[in-house]
Amino acid sequence: MADETKDTVPAGNYLNNIVLRGMPDPNSGFYTLMCSKDNGKTLVPEYTADGKLYHQRDINRIAEIPFEHITMKSPNGTAFYLSVSDDGQPVFTKVGDS
Repeated sequence: MADETKDTVPAGNYLNNIVLRGMPDPNSGFYTLMCSKDNGKTLVPEYTADGKLYHQRDINRIAEIPFEHITMKSPNGTAFYLSVSDDGQPVFTKVGDS
C-alpha cells in the first residue's frame, strides 16, 4: 500500500541499546552487568557482585533531589538530623528529640 511506512534500520553494524547485559568488565576482568547508550560503542559497568556502581552522572542526579534532612552520626555514636532553617542556617537535632 502507498500509505504504509516501514521502520528503517540504519545500515552497518547496528545493535540495540544494551541494558544490563552480563559480561566481564574489560578494565577489571570481573563479571558485571553493563549498559550501553550508544549501541555498544562504549560499555558502562553498572552492577557487580558488590552492588551498584555509582558514576558522576548518578551523583549529579542525586544532588538534584531535595532532602528534608540528613541523618549523621557523631564519633561517639549519637545520631543527629541535619536540616536547614528558613534563613539558610544549619540546624542539628538529636534523633529522638523534636
